[in-house]
Amino acid sequence: MTELAARIRDNRSLRRIAARADRRFPWHLLYRGERLECPCCGGRFRAFRPRDDRPDARCPGCNSFERHRVLWMWMRDRGGVFDQRLTVLHIAPEEVFESRMRALPNLEYTGGDLFPRGKQVRVDLTDIPFEPASFDLVICNHVLDEVPDDRLALREIHRVLRPGGRLITQTPVHLDRESTFEDPSLSPEERRHVFHTQDDVRIYGRDFAERLAEPGFDVTRIDYVAELDPAVVERHALAERGGIANGSDIYVAVKRS
Repeated sequence: MTELAARIRDNRSLRRIAARADRRFPWHLLYRGERLECPCCGGRFRAFRPRDDRPDARCPGCNSFERHRVLWMWMRDRGGVFDQRLTVLHIAPEEVFESRMRALPNLEYTGGDLFPRGKQVRVDLTDIPFEPASFDLVICNHVLDEVPDDRLALREIHRVLRPGGRLITQTPVHLDRESTFEDPSLSPEERRHVFHTQDDVRIYGRDFAERLAEPGFDVTRIDYVAELDPAVVERHALAERGGIANGSDIYVAVKRS
């Protein structure tokens, strides 16, 4: 990653400006073809756009990355999210998901963010502004590694879920690391050096599932890419090729009744 790209990624305002400019470019025309198909938007392309050192990472039509396409297919085909009647709290909703999930008639959908946009409400994960047992499902992807007190955030998620309710999360986990690394004393510049971004405050290791379980969850890690036919994985470009952490695995945490 270049120094400029790193600084844009660290700055929320610059990220939004860059994203708006990127959306205006007709990438779907530049990449038109038939080799790959995006399960999120249904677009077909000769290739997907690269991301850092990962080829075929980003859909030219809807901007989904590998992890988005994996989760979308799992929620659609295995997770029951598209056909069960559910009240949903979606934390920091991904653009590729939000409008599509709001349109699903079976969902009572709330999008929440610390810096809300559009129909979203303001949600601080360490002080969620909803009553206990308000939701059947909380979706929280690539956020927990940015929250200074992730254990408090998990207790809050547990509080607002109904018994039997689920937390679904994709989070970068370094499976070659036994335990999570975090150092609250690091400066923003030191965090960028250690975590490759100023937003992150920790690197999760294999103890991530144990951390999820602490408030009273039963946790399952799902490597959905490994469960699928290789031809399906190839057709939808689901496998991350390159990169550091495994951010496509799905962790499902069920609140004990």
